[in-house]
Amino acid sequence: AGMEAVLMAMVADTRFADALLDRILEFNLAIVENACTKNVDIFRFGDDWGHQRGVLMGPDLWRKSIKPRFREMCQAVRSKGKLVMLHCCGKVDELFPDLIECGLDIFNPFQPEVMDVFEIEKRFGAALTFYGGISIQRTLPFGTVSQVRDEVRRLIDVVGAKGGYIASPSHDIPGDAKPENIAAMIEVLQNQ
Repeated sequence: AGMEAVLMAMVADTRFADALLDRILEFNLAIVENACTKNVDIFRFGDDWGHQRGVLMGPDLWRKSIKPRFREMCQAVRSKGKLVMLHCCGKVDELFPDLIECGLDIFNPFQPEVMDVFEIEKRFGAALTFYGGISIQRTLPFGTVSQVRDEVRRLIDVVGAKGGYIASPSHDIPGDAKPENIAAMIEVLQNQ
């Protein structure tokens, strides 16, 4: 089966897709209920709805099939007084108004490879905290030490100017990232 089958079912067999997504929601709500009894401040959901150029199933199908269930999970977390974080790779910035409406507090990874992080912060920074922003596909593996320092400082100074920003690599640091670039990033982050 896999993701391809689920995406196909969201169009061709909606009864099955809805039943599956409802079972996943039920499972997730039970986890939320249990986890939020612990001493935690943030509940992190992980889902990859995007690829490098957009939303996998398209925004309309996402709104029909995923959004109501994601909203319910966000509301469950927020009803416990916790913050909601989402890790969702890909170019999903067109969903930000919906995610904010659902109750999302923190978005990760903030990927400069697929979205203009400076423009996105201007548009949504008052409603969302962004986590990431340092390029793992370009700057850390291929940039110079000077480029890394400049990128990290600019992110802190511009995206983080009003708060609501967690400066970090946009995702896991790849194995081909230059050690001197990682050191430069850490140096700037430690001295901010």
